[in-house]
Amino acid sequence: MNEIIHKESAKEHFRIAKELDKKYTLEKNQNKKIAIRTVAAQNYFYAGINVIEAILAIKELHSFNHENRARKVFENPDLFNEEILTLFNLVDRDIRNKIAYRGENGEKYKNIKKFAEKLIEHGQI
Repeated sequence: MNEIIHKESAKEHFRIAKELDKKYTLEKNQNKKIAIRTVAAQNYFYAGINVIEAILAIKELHSFNHENRARKVFENPDLFNEEILTLFNLVDRDIRNKIAYRGENGEKYKNIKKFAEKLIEHGQI
């Protein structure tokens, strides 16, 4: 993949997540809120992941799966600031799965949202 494709994917995932986040705050039905938050979390997660892939693509460091991406991120910490590295560590596949597939909340949703926002800002997307 290339940088442009990942940046455009990140923009679209982020746009969808923001729309759903607004809808989530307005929804009254608890079951619908959980469903909306779940889809928003997935889109925030993949917005952030696509920014990471865009940044790695600049250095010709394409990753092939979550584990490979994590290794490349931690082997190249100079590409990311400390806050992003900390959030990346927090928002791993397990935390994303807890929100996106089990409907859990707590600080997990906030961390995924912040993860995407900081990466969008960092990648200047």
